[in-house]
Amino acid sequence: MSQHVPGAEALLCALVLAPNSYSRNRFFELFTDPKATRARRRASKLRGIIRQLLGDRSPRAELTGEQLLEDGQVLIRYQVKQIGYARTVALSAIEASVLKYALHRAEGAPLDPADRQRVEAALQGLTPPFTPDSA
Repeated sequence: MSQHVPGAEALLCALVLAPNSYSRNRFFELFTDPKATRARRRASKLRGIIRQLLGDRSPRAELTGEQLLEDGQVLIRYQVKQIGYARTVALSAIEASVLKYALHRAEGAPLDPADRQRVEAALQGLTPPFTPDSA
């Protein structure tokens, strides 16, 4: 029986919020699908940014700016003053939303209802659609 392969946005959100939930042994199809590979890479990048913003392994970074670009991407700027490090990253709308969602969960950072709705809607894609044949 074939596994349900979640959509790329659903997988991205799951891998950011609960990275150990999809092991290679149990979900092998997710490790052979090119879209899933891209989602895993994007999730890894976001988890790295979250670690920097939370200061888990190094001095804590602080957000210094956010700008919505014409193409719908969100430009995020952050820096670590202690080491003179600054970074700018362009994220898709769902990437920006899951980043903010994760920061909200980790430390109670403010969360726009639109970001919550976007992430929770994406996570609905983790559940296989019901069909009478699947019952």
